Amino acid sequence: MSESSVVRDRLFSEVQRLCYAGLDEKALLREAAERMRQAVPLDGCCMHANDPTSGLITRGVLSGPGNQEVARVALERVYFEDEVTPFGWMARKGLAALSLSETTGGMLERALRYREVMVPLGFKHEVRGVFALDGELWGCISAMREPSSPDFDAREVAFFRRIAPHLAAGLKAAALRSEALGDPDGDDSPGVLILDRAGRVVQHTSAAERRLGELGHLGPGWREGDGLPTAVLSMTGALRQALGAGTDQVGSSVPRLLVRARSGRWLALHGAWTEPGPGRGSETMIIIEAAGPREVAWLKTSAYGLTKREREVVDLVVRGASTKQISQALYISEYTVQDHLSNVFEKVGERGRRALVKRLYLESLF
Repeated sequence: MSESSVVRDRLFSEVQRLCYAGLDEKALLREAAERMRQAVPLDGCCMHANDPTSGLITRGVLSGPGNQEVARVALERVYFEDEVTPFGWMARKGLAALSLSETTGGMLERALRYREVMVPLGFKHEVRGVFALDGELWGCISAMREPSSPDFDAREVAFFRRIAPHLAAGLKAAALRSEALGDPDGDDSPGVLILDRAGRVVQHTSAAERRLGELGHLGPGWREGDGLPTAVLSMTGALRQALGAGTDQVGSSVPRLLVRARSGRWLALHGAWTEPGPGRGSETMIIIEAAGPREVAWLKTSAYGLTKREREVVDLVVRGASTKQISQALYISEYTVQDHLSNVFEKVGERGRRALVKRLYLESLF
């Protein structure tokens, strides 16, 4: 075994340990990124946590040369428009890691991110990976090298594939440990934030500033768009994609994402465009509020690893449906319903329907 293989194995074990060490999302991404850079030499790296309900980025850890304007382009446009191995597509296909040269057949310029992000930042080679389980995207990575560095070889790509499911499990575990918490001052009103086309904050409520503070430390220039939380930038990009020119506004869903605040509570972000007024065009409006118990419960069922069918059974249980009614609604036998419930009880760690509903729904109220 070569020396490099020994080093990669050791660092893989370190990252694996971190994934089950009880770290929060940001700490896990930061510590894992440092080890991965030691295992696979990188000139630049972007690691993110994603909201599995929408696929949008909620947290980011960046290393290497960067440019704020390029980062905004990447978050608000390229993430949604690049058709070469999108993260969500990789998650659904079960493709943990792919090199850009392999997927483009060496024609790197086919990728929008290569033209508008990598080249401006001085990068040529890339491996992107997804931290996904059961098709749900919990995080992702873009690892890059400069033109003077060699392309990623098969063994290096294999390392990213090897570590991806553990990072997905670690991010899921971080979500599981978080519980919905109330505001310290008892004020649970939603916050409203309005940004102009340049990304500057032109209006905001006091509740919005408080919510933004829950998402991250606000720098002195946050009203000018500098240092706004990643989730806000991600929502801005999703809004442009869903409701921008050339889209069917009636058929497009209004962007919405769930993100865990620093306090541990879950917040929901909704995006919309304001109506244009005299001398003033449409602006971006983002509403930030505490996530409702049903939303948090959906995320919890995902974090507990419930299958799609198991979630359907749980949803009917919450509505008070009997085993026979669930059987009729889902066109499955009553024995199969009981089998699904047994699996759910085992995964969640509860026995009985009342305890299950309390764990997944009622505890989200406090």
